[in-house]
Amino acid sequence: MWNYKKKREDENMLRNGGLLLEKRISYFNSKYSNPIRTFSAEELQKATNDYNLNLIYGFVGSKWYKGCLEGRVIFVKKYDDYYPCSFDVDPESVSNEIAVVAQVSGHKNALKLLGCCLETPKPTLVFEFPKNGNLDDQLRSSNPTCLPWRIRLKIANEIASVITYLHTAFPRPIIHRDIHHINIHLDSMILCFVWHSLRVKHK
Repeated sequence: MWNYKKKREDENMLRNGGLLLEKRISYFNSKYSNPIRTFSAEELQKATNDYNLNLIYGFVGSKWYKGCLEGRVIFVKKYDDYYPCSFDVDPESVSNEIAVVAQVSGHKNALKLLGCCLETPKPTLVFEFPKNGNLDDQLRSSNPTCLPWRIRLKIANEIASVITYLHTAFPRPIIHRDIHHINIHLDSMILCFVWHSLRVKHK
């Protein structure tokens, strides 16, 4: 049983790793600067207590788990192995996402990708954890003063900054296509991080 599992993980690693390399070379003309750390499937299982349902932080086309790895809180984005095909989530699509998010992570207002796991059927992404949740949580807060206009303008400016970066910083402009308050995360300093989904497109 262990040998079969290891064989499948190795096969996934080879396929997903090849797809990811292909995407990075294609999109950025081999001029990608941000390295991508890889985690094992076992590491992420332990970090999320075997993907405990109580640790699910959100569900938008994938499950987001709050976990702990090497003493730091992390955000694990896991696609179900057999997610409905209507969402068009396949290993190639996820490899596309990783390639783009890794490169965009260099911007101060982008949610930072810490690495990924290529041993799962569809790659699993690992992000830094945003301490203040998403913008939707803040706007629906019972405290009406939690986001004064000064902070809201700051968030708007930071969203504009990272979107401009997507459009102008690379050989082929990246179009996000899913700017939504649920997809905007905030850290402890109310810095805005744009969450990058599969709905990215190159012109």
